[in-house]
Amino acid sequence: MPRKLIVIIIFGSLALGLFIQYQARVTKRGFCDYRVYYEAGRDILTGQNIYQQDSEAITPFKYSPFFAVFMAPFSMVDKRTSASLFFILNLICLFFILKVSRRLIFFKDIGRKKEYLVFLIVFVLSFRAILHCLQSGQVGLLIVLSILLGLLFISRNKQVQGSFLIGFAVMIKYMPFLFGLHFLIKKKYKVCLFFALALIVYCLLPGIFFGAKTNFHYLKDWFPYITSTSLDSGSLVDSKNYSLWTLIRRIIPGISANWAIISIILVFGVVVVLFSIKGKGRQSNPQMNEFYDCIDYGMVFLAMALFNPNAWLHNFVVVIFPYMIVMYYLFICNFKDKIVLALLALSFIFFSLVSESLVGDRMQNMLECCSVVTWGTLLLFAALFKIKFYSNSITIGGLRNG
Repeated sequence: MPRKLIVIIIFGSLALGLFIQYQARVTKRGFCDYRVYYEAGRDILTGQNIYQQDSEAITPFKYSPFFAVFMAPFSMVDKRTSASLFFILNLICLFFILKVSRRLIFFKDIGRKKEYLVFLIVFVLSFRAILHCLQSGQVGLLIVLSILLGLLFISRNKQVQGSFLIGFAVMIKYMPFLFGLHFLIKKKYKVCLFFALALIVYCLLPGIFFGAKTNFHYLKDWFPYITSTSLDSGSLVDSKNYSLWTLIRRIIPGISANWAIISIILVFGVVVVLFSIKGKGRQSNPQMNEFYDCIDYGMVFLAMALFNPNAWLHNFVVVIFPYMIVMYYLFICNFKDKIVLALLALSFIFFSLVSESLVGDRMQNMLECCSVVTWGTLLLFAALFKIKFYSNSITIGGLRNG
């Protein structure tokens, strides 16, 4: 049997199993977070205020009017059918995330067998976040795919299409805005211009559906609503919040109630991170330049999760792309970089091997209070940092010499 067919059967069977499990649990769990999106789409169709909190919803709708319009077609059918369609959309997004990541990262052929092995290992490394995103009906996979497609277009000098795709991700959740700051620091001003234009277009576009006046009121409600629903003290102290905000509060309890100090520290952190990954000396081989750009993108992806004040587990689905960078690098250097290999192993242990199914509910609750997922993500960031700044191109495949 052809190897490709075997891989398709394995991943197809896994996708079918996940879908069956989701169908068995979705109604009992009240459709989880997906209910928020579904009700926002329904409110758009019935002319209701999407930012008026519904007591039935799990959390208030804190996304843009554009995303509510995007969800409107999903709200034309019953909730269970809609949730099933969105689950299938997430599976499709996952498939293309792996394919697009490969196109961005793989600058040197490693053989089909090793490629499939990279996909499998990355899937295992990221599985905890992927599963949580799928089961909760969240939008993380859609966001990651939109950003990756945007980066692919930008790498092909199609800045308009790329900027609009990343802008679409910002319209779902605001943290992809870090990519705009990254391009600004990298002095890619044309991308920044189109990115700003995309945000303006997406903000104005819903006016076509329900009028400019209603859209203006939605936008006026949306911006302050993000702050009021994202920066609440209850979310910040939740043990399942894995953001750097929460980590700082746990390490330094004395500033736990001082938002100003925490905000200053984290804004400074964002600036330091974005400037620290600004770039390495450009290599003579253009393929190496693209690989270093991918490392930058991987770091920005991780910053999206770490600096998010509401960094629930599903937000960490962004680790797929960084994990693929690290795994591809290890295959290229034949696993000779023991430091990166150790960082990867520790990242996986902290990130995934402390789940309730493995350590039990009591141990998991204790470990969550130690921000283990945050530390696992920081270790993955350290692995990318090591590859970029302390691994020369001879180590990464010998491109300087040939």
